[in-house]
Amino acid sequence: MAESTAAGRFSVVGGGVAGLVVARRLAASGAAVTVFEASDRLGGTVARHDVGGIALDAGAESFAVRGGVVAALLAELGLADDIVAPAPGPAWLQPVIGDAVPLPATALLGIPSDPLADDVVRVIGRPAAEQAVELDARPLGAMPSTLGALVRERYGDEMLDLLVAPVVHGVHSQHPDDLPVARAHPGLADALASAGSLGGAVAQLRAAA
Repeated sequence: MAESTAAGRFSVVGGGVAGLVVARRLAASGAAVTVFEASDRLGGTVARHDVGGIALDAGAESFAVRGGVVAALLAELGLADDIVAPAPGPAWLQPVIGDAVPLPATALLGIPSDPLADDVVRVIGRPAAEQAVELDARPLGAMPSTLGALVRERYGDEMLDLLVAPVVHGVHSQHPDDLPVARAHPGLADALASAGSLGGAVAQLRAAA
């Protein structure tokens, strides 16, 4: 939050990434800026922490390259040479129960386009995958308000709890039951109406990405 205290003087409350970007833009325009941060460090949720002697990223550990906005900012800050491209290969998921597995390849926020795909069945089991197919074959009703309610209605509890919720927690830092559908993906509601099924909607969105 930025608040003008006088002509050309601003206070920015919060020294997370958003606050720092706002403060930098104000300062670059010639304004006098003071940043207030409650903790003893800047960066907000973007930080480093140690687990078993291994340094791990906390908060956002990557950025989308579409549009080039973040890369341009990093170049402006002189950090372009510090960008590390991810290693090729699949993303991995640590399920609630069991060993880590490759994240299903045709998923959107963990929502698969094909519940019966082998990499989905590996996470949720065959009975839950078959139930998801049956549920998604039903006619569409009113659009649920949250992503969790949508996945539960169209794919079942196991799909939500074992696959979608861990992925959504990692991306949005909240449970799908607390995440509005439009915030999860702005095109999901329209794709669902067009495709007539959640699996079809995910396939449609991935094809258009």
